[in-house]
Amino acid sequence: MGNALKSGVQRFNAENRAHKLLDKSSMRSAPRHPTTAKAIQELQTKNPEVLHEQQRKDDRLLGLLQNIRVDSTDPAQEKPQDTDQPNPSALRGTSRRSLPLNRGLIKPQTTLFEVPDEIPDGRLTVPMAIEMLAKHKRNPKEWPVDRLATDYKLDLKDAENILEYFNSFKVIAIQEGPSAHKPSITGGR
Repeated sequence: MGNALKSGVQRFNAENRAHKLLDKSSMRSAPRHPTTAKAIQELQTKNPEVLHEQQRKDDRLLGLLQNIRVDSTDPAQEKPQDTDQPNPSALRGTSRRSLPLNRGLIKPQTTLFEVPDEIPDGRLTVPMAIEMLAKHKRNPKEWPVDRLATDYKLDLKDAENILEYFNSFKVIAIQEGPSAHKPSITGGR
């Protein structure tokens, strides 16, 4: 409750207080770092005219600024074509909202893992790795490491490491009863 009261007091008459502060003829400057203050004092003692020159207005520069005229125009925008679906590239510049520009239906996900269209050599997706493990586990003589490496376009060392260290997902049932507080550790293979 105290914070609500405090913020209400801070916001009270804020606009008038801001105008009053801006109407003051001289604003109080921020405090300077001691090294900066020392450097300014040295500059004042050595070259007092430089500080005076910096503080006065240059009428020649003000005159040049008054002669500058800036005209700003928006770039010409393409009109959307008369179709049911608007052109997303034409809408990209005019839309004030961020993504998504495509408001169509999202296709339903049919598998647990999203599989990319192209897979570079030396890489596997999770379904490919599970399939590789299953082939080798079912028949290691028919699917030795070197054959799996050539079929899946992997290095021999990578294929060996996958077969040795990668395990498929499995469900571990929790035991109930007197030994429930001890975790059950199951082997990988």
